[in-house]
Amino acid sequence: MIAPLLQEHLEPVARRYRRVQLWRGLAICWALAGLLAVALGAFGVEYRIGVPIVGFVGFAAALWMSIACLSTKTDPHWVARQIEQQHPELKTALLAALEQKPDADGQFSFLQQRVIAEAVVHGQNRGWKDAVPTRQLVLAHVSHLAGFAFFVAAMLGLRTNSIVVAAQRAAAKAAIDAVSVTPGDTQVERGNSLVVLARFEGKLPPGAMLVLASGTNVLRSIALTKALDDPVFGGTVPEVNEDFAYRIEYANERTREYKVKVFEHPKLERADVKIKYPAYTQLPEKSIEDTRRVSAVEGSTLNYTLQLNKPVKSARLVPKLEGEPVPLGTDATKAFATLPAFVLTNSQSYLLELVDADGRSNKLSAQFVFDALPNRPPDLKLLTPRGDQRVSALQEIQFSAEAWDDFGLRAYGIAYSLGGAEPTLLQLGEGATAKEKRQFSHLLRLEELQAAPDQLIAWFAWADDIGPDGEVRRTATDMYFAEVRPFEEIFRQAQGGEGEAEEKEGKGTRQEKMGKLAELQKQIINATWKLRRQQLAQLTVKNRTAPLPSSFKPAKTPSDFQ
Repeated sequence: MIAPLLQEHLEPVARRYRRVQLWRGLAICWALAGLLAVALGAFGVEYRIGVPIVGFVGFAAALWMSIACLSTKTDPHWVARQIEQQHPELKTALLAALEQKPDADGQFSFLQQRVIAEAVVHGQNRGWKDAVPTRQLVLAHVSHLAGFAFFVAAMLGLRTNSIVVAAQRAAAKAAIDAVSVTPGDTQVERGNSLVVLARFEGKLPPGAMLVLASGTNVLRSIALTKALDDPVFGGTVPEVNEDFAYRIEYANERTREYKVKVFEHPKLERADVKIKYPAYTQLPEKSIEDTRRVSAVEGSTLNYTLQLNKPVKSARLVPKLEGEPVPLGTDATKAFATLPAFVLTNSQSYLLELVDADGRSNKLSAQFVFDALPNRPPDLKLLTPRGDQRVSALQEIQFSAEAWDDFGLRAYGIAYSLGGAEPTLLQLGEGATAKEKRQFSHLLRLEELQAAPDQLIAWFAWADDIGPDGEVRRTATDMYFAEVRPFEEIFRQAQGGEGEAEEKEGKGTRQEKMGKLAELQKQIINATWKLRRQQLAQLTVKNRTAPLPSSFKPAKTPSDFQ
């Protein structure tokens, strides 16, 4: 507890110090508010917006500073130290007086009263207000007035600057409105040129420049030329390969910056394919780089990888004639498309259709041609005998034939049928490689077959290969016939003479009828054979001695038709 009398002498000093702090604080508040006004003016904020903001900030800060300074209690010991610095003769007597504490009854002892009285007497005689010099108080007050003056000037400057900026903006807008720039903000396909036109309203400037920029860097300037009496200046950017901005500068004025963005239509850069042939061909997988035409045997699998100039949203192959489009696999982040596991079943031409994320399609449609080569049936030639024959029951028939296939033969041979018996298939070879020509022969002894006169012997050559479905396919030649002659006809031919002529006259009618019937029989069988041979080629061979279909069976003898 400080003695009241001592407190009475210390309080004026504390009050002067709080007043100095208040003026200094207010000066700082007004200065900061003024700087805020200057900053808003530099950014072109209108005074209708800036003045209320700055005024609120300045007065709010001043009010807060006033409350803070006036409500804060000054430490008596600090005041005492400031007084003793100004009056060294006190020799810490003032601090000693502050340290005195009364007893339980609130009374000071004699000695304590003596210490306090000495300090009070010194204050009455010398005065302690000079602990906070008057010049310091005056300087604080002057700084406050200067800060407030700066604040007021900044507020007025904000209004003036705002008016100037608004006028400048209006002038710039009028200048810009006086110029119409074509094409303005635009998009240009990469590699194309850009023509810029500036049309002026009212008085024409002496010249105009087209300034190209990328970010904050000026790329180059192009002088615009005027065409005849038209109020139009024009210039050309020869080739556009990247995004940039441009503006028109004229008579110390400039337009706003216009943006130019570069785009590309999607297009095919490269097409690589892997061909996987059917297993029966025994051909290895083949890779072909950068090709749009593929020729492969039907049933082959194509795996295409298309390298594009940019990622696309969709891609497909559209048939040139009829058929359904073939969708391709795409990735929105990668510049490629794929055609996986496309089975080649028929020849077709396709046009590539690409669409990017912006809905642009390819300008030129790349053409893809897929040639499905047919798996040809074996090529068979029956070399001997040539055509139909007339033979005796004791004769031998020499068969010879030739076979060839584009992907190899599984088996080949001769088939024959005697009378009404089931045909016999003779396998005379197997395992021919692709495009290998094989010749084979067989000697058929009719005596061992116990052929009877007037019987028909039918024969043909056959070969097995693997068809497009992966199953064994049989191919056969035309069917030929041999008619077994009677022995008496052979005997008469050997003797000759008048007796033969007489006998011919007696039996001519019968032989003629039988010949006609035999010929009719062969014609019917041959016609039926040709119609059904295609069906035979599709049959799966499960047993190499399998009988022919019943429709291929020749009649027993020509006499059956009598």
